[in-house]
Amino acid sequence: MVDIPSWFDTIPSSLYGFLVGCSAFLENVFPPYPGDTVVVFGGYLLASGRISLAELCIAVYSGNLLSAALMYYFGEHILEFFRQFARFGWAKELLNPQNLRQTEAWFRRWGLLAVIFSRFSAGIRFFVAIVAGMTHMPLWLFLLAFTIATTIWNSILVYGGWLLGEKWEKMLEILQVYNIFVMGLLVSAAALWAYWRWRTRSRRRQVDKM
Repeated sequence: MVDIPSWFDTIPSSLYGFLVGCSAFLENVFPPYPGDTVVVFGGYLLASGRISLAELCIAVYSGNLLSAALMYYFGEHILEFFRQFARFGWAKELLNPQNLRQTEAWFRRWGLLAVIFSRFSAGIRFFVAIVAGMTHMPLWLFLLAFTIATTIWNSILVYGGWLLGEKWEKMLEILQVYNIFVMGLLVSAAALWAYWRWRTRSRRRQVDKM
């Protein structure tokens, strides 16, 4: 793992904001990238006077919003891409008109909450932006919801790094526990949904046979 403080010490301070912004961007485009870690470190840089609050806010917001808009755009065109693989079973399931209508109907109902909630989970924020574009959620509404969530989430990260100062890495330990808890909830919810769907289909088959 890269020693972030040492790495930042090797570059001009004028590039700190740019690098934080790039990290915020990469986090939403390439989920394994530890963008939250760099944002927490940005709080430490703020506390030590090595970056201004305005510079940090601009970097975090611009990186997050640009990457979110890119993933939304990708989502708008993803079905065109998958139609090239329509002969495969998994692609047929994805492109099934009924499944697409159900996804769009669900996102019309819950999309706003999904976008806001997804910002608090590193495991799903990447996918929700794509689905928002795929289901043609109004771009202004998507970016508004994403901005609200980004403000709350990154304020927590920056404040944690600022408050802990040189002990900013303790915030990463808290995040690790938090992410495990959230992923546990998501996996449990997905398992319950899959079980409910299986039971529903089984009952329908039984009714059809009668």
